[in-house]
Formats: sequence, structure tokens, C-alpha cells
Amino acid sequence: MRRDFYGILYDFIEQLPVVSTHEHHLEDKDQSRLTLEKLFEHSYVAWLEVPVGETEEEHERFLQKVRYNSYFVWLEKALEKIYRFKGGITAKNWKETSEKIRNSHKADRFHLQVLETYCRYRVGLSDIYWNTGSDLGHPELFKPVVRSDMFVTCFHPACRDHDDQSPWKFFSIDGLTFREYVDYLEAFHRERVKHGAVAFKLATAYERPIEIYRGSFESAARVYMRDPSEVGDVDMRAYGDFIINRICELAAELNVPYQVHTGLGELSGSNPLALEGLIKRHPDTRFVLFHGGYPWIHETGALAHNHSNVLVDLVWLPLISTNAAKTALHEYIEVVPSCDKLAWGSDSWTSEEAYGALLAFQHVVASVLAEKVAEGYISIEDAKNFAEMLLFRNASHIYGV
Repeated sequence: MRRDFYGILYDFIEQLPVVSTHEHHLEDKDQSRLTLEKLFEHSYVAWLEVPVGETEEEHERFLQKVRYNSYFVWLEKALEKIYRFKGGITAKNWKETSEKIRNSHKADRFHLQVLETYCRYRVGLSDIYWNTGSDLGHPELFKPVVRSDMFVTCFHPACRDHDDQSPWKFFSIDGLTFREYVDYLEAFHRERVKHGAVAFKLATAYERPIEIYRGSFESAARVYMRDPSEVGDVDMRAYGDFIINRICELAAELNVPYQVHTGLGELSGSNPLALEGLIKRHPDTRFVLFHGGYPWIHETGALAHNHSNVLVDLVWLPLISTNAAKTALHEYIEVVPSCDKLAWGSDSWTSEEAYGALLAFQHVVASVLAEKVAEGYISIEDAKNFAEMLLFRNASHIYGV
């Protein structure tokens, strides 16, 4: 009789501690205001652009439209477990569920308890792009990541990145020459690492193609502080290219990974293969390619196969498409040269969605490893060891947490 490898592995996996490589966790004051409507607003369900509505009829239409989408499915599963109800979210139980959420979040630490108890988080890497380098006031749980985007995009106080951020919003840098500005940028990154930052992050794929040329100090200096209306796309990219290359050098110098968003940004320019020139140019920089590069999951595996300084993170991918994540993990197990170069993060703003993302990832890992065991590719003990690596060991080693 064939053994239930999936059941055995899932039972094992759901007891493991977790290190999440990527969180956008909202601050305490925002967590305290959550309701069902606000959970959807601060989740990937909002990306579906289906109006939630206010009446029971509007809620019914919303649920009919989003019910089968992966973003919704895994968030709903998390809510059922946390708030202890069955049968899914309906227009009839909407108000009651929302009240449960609102009342639970009146407790100061509730959102942290969900991460610690349901998600079993030991550490979450915190990409707080609205306050980059922050640990949210909870250093025992969150380790900061420094976001590059505003430095890459903003060459003038009037510029903003895709998250409406700018260095001029945070730092006293008026009147600096470009050389002084670059020195300031470098000192800021070193200071943040000294005070606990464990990675840098680049999400420029939401703004421009991720093919990064060498750039030069001189070409960037010519753009710095020019009126944005006078700067064309070529010069803007040249400025960003110089900054990205400099941050790559800093990442190598400070021995922190550089997390890079690939796929599902500006689609025409977010294929991870576009990064190969940058990867070759900085062999001492560890590039962590996010999201499996979806929809280019095979290209991501190929880059990791050919370049020893490339690591692969399945962050967000099980929420985007659970089946695509299974395909990707099957392939990465086989083609990524070293099994310690794979990790995962939830990429969520709330604890509820983080738990849903974890449920999706647990399902992906148990499914893929069960198939590998059934095929005779690995043993059940090998599968358990690999699951430990995926959920916490690899990330602990990669980021030194």
C-alpha cells in the first residue's frame, strides 16, 4: 500500500520554525485598525481591482469574482484558521468575521502573536519602504532591509520612486554636491548594516527595465539636481545604473545579500535574464532573485545554475500561482547547484496574509517533496531535511540571523 508521503511531510513541515526573507509588515498603529475590509485593502486581493463594496449584495458580487484567485484562496484559509470559522467568507458572515478581526486587533501584540504562534516565525526580514531600514520597533522579530529604489530613481528633490519615496523626504541633504551625496549614500548603508540591517533590496522592476549597464560617476553627476522635466529616459537610466552598481559594490564589501525583484513589474523589462550582465560584473555580490522571476521561472533557475553568486527566493510565488510555484520548486531542486541557495518569504503587510502565504508555501513544499519521494528521487528523510532548509536553515545562513 502506497504511503501518504504528502500527509507525512505536511505534518512535519507545519511544526517547523520559519525564517521569512521578506515582509512589508505594517506598523502597530495600522495593525490595530484592521477589519475584513482593511485586510483586503492591504493584501494582494486589492491588486485584482474588484470593488469590495459596502452592502451584502456588493460583498456577494465581490466574492463571486475573486473566489478562485490564489491571492484570495490562501488569505481565506488563513482567516478560517485564525478566527476559527468554517465554510469560508460569505456575504452572510462578513460582518461577524470583520468584528472578530477588529476585536482581536485591539490587543497590542495580537498581530505579532499571529506571526509567532500561527506562522512560527523566528525572524522576518523587514522591507519597510516607507521608513527604510526600520525594524518596526520589534527587533526581537524583525531584521531590517535597506531599500534602494528611492536612491536609484531620485536625482532631484522633485523626484519620487514608485512608492512615493525620496531621499529628500528622509535626510538633510540639501546643497550637497554629487560627490558628497554619493559619500552620504554610502555612509547611510554602512550605518544601517552596523545597526542591524541584513540585506539590501531593489524593486526598480516596477519602474524601468532591469538590464543594468555599468554607468559612470560622470554620467550620473550630469543628471544630479537637474530639473526632472529636462532629463530623458536614457539619462535617468544612466543615473540609476551608476547607483545600482555602487550599491552592489557596497553589498559585497559589507557581505550582505542584494535582493532583487524580478518578474511581474514592468513586464517587458523584468525578465531576470536581463540581470546577467550585472551579475557577471559583480561576482562577489550575492544576488537573491525574488519571486522565481515569474513568469520566467525557468530563466531564474538557469541563472542560478550558471552563476555561483545567484540565489533563488520563492517569495510571493506560491500566492501568485500555487501550481507555478510547484513547477519552479521541482526544477530548482534539480538545477540549482547547491541546496542551500533556496529560501522563501511571505511578502505581506499583515499577519493574516503572511499566514496565508505560509500555508501556500507549506502546501507547495509538501506536494513537491512527496512527489520526489514517490518517484524515488529522494528518501523521506532527505525530504524532511530539505524542508528544514527551505523553511528556516537556508535563510538563517544566508542572512546571518
